[in-house]
Amino acid sequence: MHTWKDPETGLEWQVESPGTMSWQKALEYAGSLFLGGKNDWRLPSAMELETLMDRKALYAELRPVMREDVPFRDKLSYWSSTTFEKNTRNAWVVMFEGGYVLSYPKTNKYHVRCARG
Repeated sequence: MHTWKDPETGLEWQVESPGTMSWQKALEYAGSLFLGGKNDWRLPSAMELETLMDRKALYAELRPVMREDVPFRDKLSYWSSTTFEKNTRNAWVVMFEGGYVLSYPKTNKYHVRCARG
């Protein structure tokens, strides 16, 4: 399986992350990705990445975790396409270890997982 379509949002996700890279490299990678016969992949927004979290687990686990039905469950940190408005040199990163969404310099290296739809 190279892609997975989320039944809750209809978004199609890249199953295997290519690893870590800067935000600019992540945008370039997403723009050049050809996967599953499709070439309209992009870096997901912070809100789209957050849809992969199970916020109901907040009460049982004290922090949200990745939803059980997501086939690529991990606790890594992923770039979003969303630039931080107050400091445009930063972008939002969704950290599945602990369920945080924080902004970091675009020169940092975080994991990438593309989406389409």
